[in-house]
Amino acid sequence: MRANREKGMALITALLVMLLISSIIIGFSYLVMTDQFMGGFTNQRQKAFYGAEAGMEKLTADLNNLFGQNYAPSAAEVNALTTVAQNPVIPGVSYIDPAVGAAGSGYAIVFPPDGVGNPLATNHTINSGPYQGLVGLLTPYQLTVIAQSATGSEVKLRRTVNTVGIPIFQFGIFSQTDLSFFAGPNFNFGGRVHTNGNLYLAEGDANTLTLADKVTAVGEVIRTNLSNGWNTGNSYNGTVNILTAPGTFRAMAFNEGSIVGTLGSAANPGWSGLSIGTYKSNIRDGDLTPGFAPLYTGVNGTGARALNLAIATPQLGGSPIDLIRRPVGGELAAAPGKLGTRYFSQASLRILISDNPADITGLPCMTGTAPVDLSKMAQATAAWPAANPYTDIKAKAGAAGTTLVPLAASGGGAAYNAANGYWLPANAPIITGFIKIEAQTTYGVPCGTYVDVTDEILALGYAGRNLNPNTVIVPPALPALGAAQVNPSACVDPNPNAVIRLERVRDNPSTQATAAGCGVGGAVVPTLATDYWPNTLFDPREALYRDWCPDGTGALGVVCKQKPMLGGVMHYVELDVNNLTRWFRGNIGVTGPATKDAAVSPNNFTVYFSDRRGNYIAAPLASGWPPASPSNNETGEYGFNDFVNFNKANGCPDGAIDGGELLDAPQDTTQQTYGARAGIAPYPVPPTTAGAYAVNGLFNAMVAYSAGLPQLTKNWVCADPGYIVTAPKVWPGWYVTNNPSEARENPSLFFRRALKLVNGATINVGVCPSGQNCGLAISTENPAYVQGDYNAPGGVFVVPYSASSVVADSFTFLSDSCNDVNSFISTYDTGGRIVARNGVVATAYRLAIGAGKGISFNQPAGTDKDMGTDGGVHNFLRYIENWGGATLNYRGSIVSLYYNRQGSGTYKCCTTVYSPPGRGYNFDTDFLTPNLLPPRTPMFRDINTIGFSEYILPN
Repeated sequence: MRANREKGMALITALLVMLLISSIIIGFSYLVMTDQFMGGFTNQRQKAFYGAEAGMEKLTADLNNLFGQNYAPSAAEVNALTTVAQNPVIPGVSYIDPAVGAAGSGYAIVFPPDGVGNPLATNHTINSGPYQGLVGLLTPYQLTVIAQSATGSEVKLRRTVNTVGIPIFQFGIFSQTDLSFFAGPNFNFGGRVHTNGNLYLAEGDANTLTLADKVTAVGEVIRTNLSNGWNTGNSYNGTVNILTAPGTFRAMAFNEGSIVGTLGSAANPGWSGLSIGTYKSNIRDGDLTPGFAPLYTGVNGTGARALNLAIATPQLGGSPIDLIRRPVGGELAAAPGKLGTRYFSQASLRILISDNPADITGLPCMTGTAPVDLSKMAQATAAWPAANPYTDIKAKAGAAGTTLVPLAASGGGAAYNAANGYWLPANAPIITGFIKIEAQTTYGVPCGTYVDVTDEILALGYAGRNLNPNTVIVPPALPALGAAQVNPSACVDPNPNAVIRLERVRDNPSTQATAAGCGVGGAVVPTLATDYWPNTLFDPREALYRDWCPDGTGALGVVCKQKPMLGGVMHYVELDVNNLTRWFRGNIGVTGPATKDAAVSPNNFTVYFSDRRGNYIAAPLASGWPPASPSNNETGEYGFNDFVNFNKANGCPDGAIDGGELLDAPQDTTQQTYGARAGIAPYPVPPTTAGAYAVNGLFNAMVAYSAGLPQLTKNWVCADPGYIVTAPKVWPGWYVTNNPSEARENPSLFFRRALKLVNGATINVGVCPSGQNCGLAISTENPAYVQGDYNAPGGVFVVPYSASSVVADSFTFLSDSCNDVNSFISTYDTGGRIVARNGVVATAYRLAIGAGKGISFNQPAGTDKDMGTDGGVHNFLRYIENWGGATLNYRGSIVSLYYNRQGSGTYKCCTTVYSPPGRGYNFDTDFLTPNLLPPRTPMFRDINTIGFSEYILPN
């Protein structure tokens, strides 16, 4: 019995063990299956997460690219980023529309709207990083992406980002390249200072340079030398004050730069302590922190970071000079972002002039209306073609009450005669080319809606006043210039409502008996084509290679008075700023008010100007830069960079590449000489039909008319360069033999074009949607000259005013007492170009200025101590008058964006070009308020992530 009982217990035990084992097996199997299920679920969730993450990164990148192209995108442009087509394609992943929770676009972008539904930008002070202390235009965006795996696992990611636009004119002084301070007198401009290059700090003996705000240099900070190598211990022992606390400064010693000497010397081991400690980070150089992109890589950078405009970023692939250049053909399709960032595309009004109409009509975003052939207007108005656009111009002029006059033509005879001075045969057009003017009536990126207004603007007139009336010499005889300075002209304009002026009344018109020689008065207006001359001035900086009399003696003798070299004769178009604002307001013309954007203040108002007449290259350069025009013959650049020439006593062209000459590097590193060949542009060939083209047309006509070219003389000391191979070897160094006014009445033989702004003392373009006065921004790829008080009526900075800017190839101040004639009377002697006379003691200008400058090079032997520099901040804004005893009051922002491509004459002071003014220079602190900035101020742009969240959604 006992055995039977034991057998029963063994059976029960075996069954229990089997049950336990079975339970373990079942539990293990359940665990394995559960783990497999959970593993599959995790894999699906991870796939959904990675899909959402990929979508978020793409959406962020797309928003960043949009912001890089347009700092104020519309709601439609932002929402276009959220379409299904924008979703990345990932196998096994689909996207769920956040708005409806069903398949569709996985993207959503939410932003605060303004009054018309577009993203609202607000002013925001930046509290950290390279823009600390500046005020940016900040717009928050909430980005949402929902991704789903094939089994239904969903992940929603949400990111909050801010786009920030930082206006460049919030800097007191900004330079894309090396920046130099070495003023003789005290200099304290104010505002933030930044350079993407090296910073050279010096000051004239016994005076003080004060840098009253933060200073950053991506390159080195150099105290021991000027940029041309000159030791600052000689003549530059003044004080350089650096900010240490608000209102507190410390003098920066010669041994306190970031390196111990000039470029190439060893790093200063104490620099970090000086920069971060002693100067409290108020002066810093380039940083090596990962992720930063300095132009220079010093070994002890203290935090400065390169700041690049949107057009110069990898997204757009351009460079700062592209802001003012015309676009290239096909750019609308190939690079719409770059196109949309150019002033060309942003302009409320754009004015384009070329020798070949295809170089205008072949540009993107142009209307279909053909340009106007100016050469056909160089004859009596009754003889103009009886067809449009000429009949339309006449009709509109009649309605506007404008007295139309011919454009300038030659009053010569059968051959050159010094008595009349003309270089072309009788009736040959002097003013030629094709002009097209367009107004933007609906703003868009990259192209808005434009209408052609060429006829409308020309119908308001295009002729200016007589500058030097003569009642004695009967035309077409050419009056001699006297020795005395000429006061500003009191003559009236034949076209008082003209927005642009392409010519002016000659000194002795056929109506010289009227108004004391002016030729215009009452109903009297000169009506002969020979009564008019081109607009010209002489710029000795552009003509000369060294700062001394070009005859090689250095003495300011008679030869330095009235012998203009051809390279310095600048042919300009005059832009009447007062009449321009009247046109925008609708007081003259018709279309101006249609250019006003009723919602976006920064669109109101911008003008773009480009004159490429005389700019010609037979074929594009092998480097591909400068980019060619639609005809492949225009470059937008002077094309003559043989101007440094260290080893030539007089700086004469030597055909070798010297430091300071490669303005287009790194894109092109060749010696460019195509611009030094006289008259190769395809001008109309007199006397054939106007508009016919032939290489050397103008020059060949001149040579045929003037046997031996007696009107021109070879340079006094410089031999004709070897690359000028076709006889007669005229190049920019030749000069006018006889009467200097021959340079005033004849066409230009070289690409020497410019824009002059006049009558800008009061700028009134009405009130903008912001409630502030609308501003005025003028941009040009040509050199710009601004004559007289600008945005400062009566020479006084008043309120209210219009926020204004000029961005140009180069920028030159001309005083209230300036008269172009004096630049030909006293071509190389500043004693004949004195500002402080005729009651003028000061001239005032209020505007932000962006322009180019030259490349520094080593000081040539025998030249002044600052020869080879770019002139420094104090001379970045140029002069060509003798300002001694007069004050120049300037309030604005100084921005150096590129190297000059047209106004490329090297810096020279102070014998032949100018004598400096008393500089009343100050940063305009109103620019720290974004709605007080000029229209279309270029921006640094940034996008910052400030929040991120993840949501796991159930199956």
